[in-house]
Amino acid sequence: MAKILVVDDEQGLLANIARYLEVLGHEVATAGNGQLALRALADRAPDLLVTDLNMPDMDGVELLEALGRLGSRVPVIAMSGGARSPGVHPLEAAPALGAVVTLEKPFTLEELRAAVERVLGPA
Repeated sequence: MAKILVVDDEQGLLANIARYLEVLGHEVATAGNGQLALRALADRAPDLLVTDLNMPDMDGVELLEALGRLGSRVPVIAMSGGARSPGVHPLEAAPALGAVVTLEKPFTLEELRAAVERVLGPA
């Protein structure tokens, strides 16, 4: 069982991802934006961070940048439904910021499970 922190501002999606990961046997904490995620990361060291890239207050790109400055080694799965404005899709920038795996929304639960197993190994 791994400790996973899931970060997304869409509460319904956040709850669904958390429930699914719990069914897979993981201990899950959630946060609604990057600022809350940084606080949660300071309180406990997860084995995996799953974060949306488009969020208010502090988005996932800013969160990944902050983790890099802090020297964090927590592996990251980045997810996004697209760019907020024309230009580079945030998923294209995510690997350079430390994301190990990217998921484009909408994704299936099987795709999520495969991404988690790719990072953590089979449950």
